[in-house]
Amino acid sequence: MELGNNIIGKHIHAILEQVKNGKTLIRMKLIEKDYEQLTIIDDIRKKDNKLLLLIDCPDGFHDLVKNSSGKLQFEYTGADKISYLFCADIAQIDQKSIWVTFPDLIERRQLRRDFRVDMPSGTHMGFKKCGVKLDTHVINLSLGGSFGALISSQNMTQSVLPVCVGDSLTEIELIFQSQHLEHRVSIREAMIVRSEENQPPHSSYYAINFIDIDKAEEKALTDLIYIIQREYLKKKLAIAD
Repeated sequence: MELGNNIIGKHIHAILEQVKNGKTLIRMKLIEKDYEQLTIIDDIRKKDNKLLLLIDCPDGFHDLVKNSSGKLQFEYTGADKISYLFCADIAQIDQKSIWVTFPDLIERRQLRRDFRVDMPSGTHMGFKKCGVKLDTHVINLSLGGSFGALISSQNMTQSVLPVCVGDSLTEIELIFQSQHLEHRVSIREAMIVRSEENQPPHSSYYAINFIDIDKAEEKALTDLIYIIQREYLKKKLAIAD
């Protein structure tokens, strides 16, 4: 089954069989350690009625994994030229193989610039317009821009708003807070491309396009969108159960 950009259920087994049979190189990262290595899936086996992946074990890995969480991240490029990512826990290590748990989900890491996700309440974006600091509640977000409500201040009136369509914005910072983490993404320049005023009274809504963003910040923004999407998926699967 596919859910959004994610693959779950029996399709995971079929996809990983293709990766194994094609001896596709996968990038393995040891989470919490500065370690990354290319390897392959040697086999898929069932043990104690559970499916496990057998990953070719690089030299010295057994010693490296000591005092770590044993959590691994795998990423590979499929025949469709799309990047796929999944996480797994180490079950055991022998001389030839790392036995890891079978993933519940594989992420298809392709994100259109116009692919939007609804943001949790409390997500906001600050920016400057002609040196004046302003803030918006972010309603939804994509790699290409955001849509949100301008946060009113005491000096702001509905008849005289500080921004309008066509305005250039600078020093933009997107802030998302989850239960345990705070994520911040900086954007050099953006522009207001649409406004809506047929919403609840005393609220002004703006669509903002991102014009200039650093590559590292764009990656951080991509990761943030996937975090939100993953949380949504977990909730949806919990409801389905």
